[in-house]
Amino acid sequence: MFPGSIAAYNAPGSRTAGYNLTYNHYIVCRTEGIAAAGSLSAWIAGGGAVIPIQSLLTSFGMNSRNSVLVQAGALQAALSALHAPTLDWISTLSLPLPVPPPAIINPIRGGSLADDLHAIYDSVGAPGAVTASGGYVAASKAMHCLFPNLAPMIDGEHTGLSYSRIARATYTAPLGLGDWALWVGAPLGGVPNPSPRGAGRTGWDWTRFVAAIGINQHIYELWHGNHGNAGLSVFFALDPAAGTTGVPRIVDKVLW
Repeated sequence: MFPGSIAAYNAPGSRTAGYNLTYNHYIVCRTEGIAAAGSLSAWIAGGGAVIPIQSLLTSFGMNSRNSVLVQAGALQAALSALHAPTLDWISTLSLPLPVPPPAIINPIRGGSLADDLHAIYDSVGAPGAVTASGGYVAASKAMHCLFPNLAPMIDGEHTGLSYSRIARATYTAPLGLGDWALWVGAPLGGVPNPSPRGAGRTGWDWTRFVAAIGINQHIYELWHGNHGNAGLSVFFALDPAAGTTGVPRIVDKVLW
């Protein structure tokens, strides 16, 4: 499944192969920008992040229909309002996580990773922060731009539908946890993978987003176990496209 799905996504001449070019360009800009500025938050504060982020979101169809991007100044203000040391701390984290987000404590101001993901998701998903209308697509894709090795991208046409179509019996929390609340840090109050369309759109709150982080990890865990505990280096070798640096990008291609 993995090699075939990734090969189809990367097929020369396909629309998705074109996404690889713009995605790699963003990853290079992000990597170089953070190196030059000294940190993710400094890259944001210096104004270097907004244009690369908006360019990537535009290439992924975020500046059309009901997903009109805000002006660059508005995005700059929204990102600058986020707690800078927390951004830098989260940027050091990547899947797979050793323990669930509620158990990962922010060393700067206390609270958990789950708390911080909640706050950031709600902030960037608010109307006028990333897009005029806000919502889960804007929130998840903006968070992927900030934390590409941790946060998944969820949309209403491809990956979002794939998440919702994973059998509930297998849409289970990673690390052998028996309850999604243990991974998320709060009750879900419904199914973990609602439809991204119709009434289900309102179900994609921060708890479902953190659950999606978990299902990305669980997908990796299943692959890892089915391939003799091959490890991350072998997993990343499944995708030869430049720019793939984390588990979420590979899972994104598999679910596309």
